[in-house]
Amino acid sequence: MAGGLGPRLLALALALGPAGVWAQLNLVESGGGLRAPGDTMQLSCQGSGLSFKDYYVFWYRQAPSGGLEWVSYISGPSGSTKKYGAAVEGRATASRDNSRSESSLSLEHLHVGDSARYFCAVRTGTGNPAEL
Repeated sequence: MAGGLGPRLLALALALGPAGVWAQLNLVESGGGLRAPGDTMQLSCQGSGLSFKDYYVFWYRQAPSGGLEWVSYISGPSGSTKKYGAAVEGRATASRDNSRSESSLSLEHLHVGDSARYFCAVRTGTGNPAEL
C-alpha cells in the first residue's frame, strides 16, 4: 500500500503553489496518548499553508510491527463523503471544521489492535480516493 501513496498524498512536504512558487504545507496531529481498552480516542489534524477546505483528509496508522493501514478519509469541502477501513468501521467518526483548518477522528471502543501511531495526510492529486 505504501507504494501507492506516491504524489497523490502529502503530509509535511512541499507542493507547487498556485503562483508557481514552492509553499510549505504543514499538517500537525494531536490527541491520542495512552488509553485503556474500551475507551474513546480523539485525534485532530491542523493544516496550514494550504486551502484546507479544498482537500480530502486521510487518516492512517502504523502499528508497532511497522505495517501501514488506511483508517479513514473525509471529503472536502463539505465532508459529505466519509469512508472507514474495515478494522474501524462502526467505531470511527471523521469530521472537519474548515473555519479552523482542522479535521478530527474519533475512535470508540478501543482494543489492543488499535495501538499504533496515527497520522493525517491530504490528497493533492487526482484519482479515486478509495484506491489510494
